Formats: sequence, structure tokens, C-alpha cells
Amino acid sequence: MLLLGIDIGTSSVKVSVVNAETQQTIVSAHYPETEAPIISHQSGWAEQNPDTWWEYLQHALMEANVSGKYDPKEIAAIGIAYQMHGLVVVNKEQLPLRDSIIWCDSRAVPYGEKAFETIGPEKCLSCLLNSPGNFTASKLACLKEHEPETFKQIYKIMLPGDFIAMRLTGDITTTPSALSEGIFWDFEKDEISHDVMGYFNFKKNIIPAVKDVFSTHGFLKEEVAEKLGLKQGIPVSYKAGDQLNNALSLNVLQPGEVAATAGTSGVIYAVADALVYDKESRVNSFAHLNHT
Repeated sequence: MLLLGIDIGTSSVKVSVVNAETQQTIVSAHYPETEAPIISHQSGWAEQNPDTWWEYLQHALMEANVSGKYDPKEIAAIGIAYQMHGLVVVNKEQLPLRDSIIWCDSRAVPYGEKAFETIGPEKCLSCLLNSPGNFTASKLACLKEHEPETFKQIYKIMLPGDFIAMRLTGDITTTPSALSEGIFWDFEKDEISHDVMGYFNFKKNIIPAVKDVFSTHGFLKEEVAEKLGLKQGIPVSYKAGDQLNNALSLNVLQPGEVAATAGTSGVIYAVADALVYDKESRVNSFAHLNHT
């Protein structure tokens, strides 16, 4: 059985086709060849067009398909890794309302700081395991204040990987892991945070359906399958942020295990078996792939 892995990175979109039985990579490809641009309208801002990720994915997959090393019709499932903490907003037609505010954009810092103080440091850290900081929820609050007409048109918000899964399947889903990296997740209640949604005055219906990381996030649409050369109806069966995916690739899943990765950003991370947080809010805690 063949599996397709997709990585929505900051610098490029990468694909790999893997033999599930042997766990060997058959082929990998990426696009563009040079580093993808980041849109910066002001100092500290960083955006990318979600439709550009979709375009890059098609180029990368076509390059892999024409290698002749496998039959694309034999790919049985798709998994997605993606740059974390970004904000994608779409309307009811599933069209992006604006460019994605990505992880390295810093404009939302004041919104997160004010939320942290208003909700209360102890409550934020014990329930969210983080300050709202410069993460997705705060980015959405910033957009709400400065682009109210865009905010009014929002049907669903999502992370970059959620967007690509939507393009593939037509379904919009997210995961507790994704919501935790956006600082929308209450770990104590194991649900979307009423404190965060209430403080920012966000309606709950803008959050997609919440599913486990390892679950069916939709099935490949016929027209998309034809365009990509794949078999209609195969599932998107995995979806997680890049650092969590890196940890899975390195088999870092048990308490006490530590790893580091380097890309556009460099990250050191460790696995814990309790809802731990840094009282000084210097270290961020998120839900791992196997979080329950």
C-alpha cells in the first residue's frame, strides 16, 4: 500500500510517497525550487496566500507522479503536516477571505497579552497551558478589530493543514492538537475554551468540526483526484502541525523524550505525561499526537 505525505512548509510544499509495508520512501519532491515568498506589508507582519500552497502542492505532486517510480492510482491514503499557528479564514464558498497570517507574524502580541491579564494568568496557564500570546486566537482578534468587514464574512477559521485538507476533500475539520496550538483548547475541560471564545467574542460556529489527529478528515473529491492523478475517494487520514509530525518521525512519543528540529525556525521539544505549564510562560505546551 502506498501513502502520500504532504508538508505545507513556510519555504516550500513537500510531498513524499511511502510504501506502508516496507516504510521506505519511494520518491520525494518539493515546490518551488527557490524559497517561497513571505508577504510583509509592515515590519513584523508575515503572510502567505493559501491558494499558493495549493498551487505548490499540485506542482510538487505532478513532479513526483512523473518520476515513474509508482502508480499514483495505488496511493491509498493521505497525511498532512503543516506550518503551525497560522490563521486561514474562508467564506461559505470555501474561498480565502484574505492572505493567511502565518506563524512568524507578530502583530497580535498586544491582543494576547491583554487577554492573558484579563482572563487571568493562573486560569490561562492551568487551562490553556499557555498565554494566548501571538497565537492563532490572538491573530483572529487582531483581524476582527482592524478588518471588521472581512471578519463578518468568516464562515470557518482553520490552520494551514486544515485548509489543504479542505481543498482535497471539501470537508472542513480540525483537531484538539490544532486548536491547542491556536490557544483555543481548554485542557482541563477537554473542549474548546469558553474563556477564550467569550473574551474575544468569537462565535463557536466558526470553529470547524473537531476530529482526532488520526481519523478520517474527508475523502478525495472526484474533480481533485482527476487533477492530481489520484484515485477518487481515498481518505485524508492524518493531519498535524510540523513539529508534532517531526516528533512522530523521530519516534518521540513517550514522557521524557526530547528532540530538536531546524528549518525556517528551530525548535526544542519534550514530551510530558501531565498537564504541565511554565509559570513564567516562557515555554509553550501543546497537545501531542497521542494526547488523550
